[in-house]
Amino acid sequence: MLIYAGIDEAGYGPMFGPLVIARSVFVLPDADPADDPPNLWQTLGKAVCDSIRDKQHRIAVNDSKKLYTPASGLKHLERGVLAFLHTAGADPATLDAYLTAMAYDGDSRQPDQLWYLDDHGGPALPTTYDAGQLAIARSQLNIVMTAASVKLHELRAAVIFEDRFNRMVAATRSKARCAWTFVSGHLHAVWQQFGPRHPTVIVDRQGGRTRYGDPLRLLFDGADVRVIDESPLASVYAVHHGERRMTIRFEVDSEQRHLPVALASMAAKYTRELLMSRFNKFWQQHVPDVKPTKGYAADGKRFLAEIEPALGELGIASEQLVRQR
Repeated sequence: MLIYAGIDEAGYGPMFGPLVIARSVFVLPDADPADDPPNLWQTLGKAVCDSIRDKQHRIAVNDSKKLYTPASGLKHLERGVLAFLHTAGADPATLDAYLTAMAYDGDSRQPDQLWYLDDHGGPALPTTYDAGQLAIARSQLNIVMTAASVKLHELRAAVIFEDRFNRMVAATRSKARCAWTFVSGHLHAVWQQFGPRHPTVIVDRQGGRTRYGDPLRLLFDGADVRVIDESPLASVYAVHHGERRMTIRFEVDSEQRHLPVALASMAAKYTRELLMSRFNKFWQQHVPDVKPTKGYAADGKRFLAEIEPALGELGIASEQLVRQR
């Protein structure tokens, strides 16, 4: 049996909105953990592909940046995330239900900020993809995954809202350390659940860091952490403690080689964009002429200037709303 997991994030850089760090965990009963992970695009090829231009209308699974376009919006992300989530036994009908199904922890379930609240738990899901077509996609994916003996065990998202993000960055003096808290939490969760099954976990690596041995030794206290490779493209480690073993790979552009990372990327982006839809809806209700924002710095400064007069009226301090850089 192979446990094959992927971790990726969305929203690391913006000044507005949450940081979301997601994991997907697949169980392959017929695969050997000693072998390299299989290409799940090939294994599930009758139902999935890596391109939104697929003529067979299969479910596109790839880096979220390749699937989320101004023209298509959330369509391809939504189709893939909700179809896979269905195979894991969850069919959320609203954003609130989705957050509950995906929750990494209690703080990821229900935001406290005014700009994320919705009395009805909306928007209703799916938001952009046709419900009938989604049902067909779910059914086809389930059939193909069952035939291939591939199971999505879980899809989880840590949602770090602005207040939590700012507290953690202030305490650690580092945005990277804040993010690592949740990456390491995902790693530890896989270790706790599946360590005796010798899982392989792929983490999308960003930036120039190549050495993760010391933070992994702190995370897996008492375990042996062996460096297999630390190169510009991949940092690979073997963790061993008693019967528990885990291979952890930090890879550049891992979404293009590992379907579990691609699905985590999609889930993180989809979660963030659903919440940003609430964010923009709230501010447009209070500042009708304001244009929506994605939250990134250049446009975020424009947005902040336009909503600033309303902050005092609503009793919102800018440090509650704007993420520390």
